[in-house]
Amino acid sequence: MNKKNKNINEIFNKLNGYARTTDILAEGIHRRDIKRMRDEGRIIRLKRGLYRLEKTPLISNQGFIDLAHAVPKGVICLISSLSYYELTTFNPSIISMAICRGTREPKIEYPLVEFFHFSKKQFKTGINEIKIKGHKIRIYCQEKTICDCFRYRNKLGLDIAKEGLSEYLKSKTRNLEKLLEYAEICRVKPLLKTWLNAMI
Repeated sequence: MNKKNKNINEIFNKLNGYARTTDILAEGIHRRDIKRMRDEGRIIRLKRGLYRLEKTPLISNQGFIDLAHAVPKGVICLISSLSYYELTTFNPSIISMAICRGTREPKIEYPLVEFFHFSKKQFKTGINEIKIKGHKIRIYCQEKTICDCFRYRNKLGLDIAKEGLSEYLKSKTRNLEKLLEYAEICRVKPLLKTWLNAMI
């Protein structure tokens, strides 16, 4: 390994696998070397000015970690969140992420992501902070996720929302009071109650 490659690896390792252009330049690495390493596939550009070391050991939900670094205020939502909680058999290839309405949509090169613009109250409600390999991820709780899926049923399909609710109801930790509280905020309470009455 040449000295420049070694130096750049050290920079990324020091920063837990992610680095900004400014971090790399501050260590005396030239922009042309950043471009060369990107062309060689040694580093992956997540968005302008933010990179991940390609040889970082990939783990489950790696895309969540990448997006948490690229869009720190975003929240994993809808089918991606359902999948994380194992409330769906559907395996999404695109990550769903909520941002607050009025926020500018960031240009992400990697991973594939679809942004959903939530109103301020619906955006701020029901956020869990989890850790995956030391990286902090913002994701909606199970109850809020189900309510959001009913809210977006015309886009996602009602079957996805129903499956999520059905799987949730099998859980010993289900909390119907909490579920209906979020349903009120998401404006799907009458619809959710209809399906609850049919399933319970």
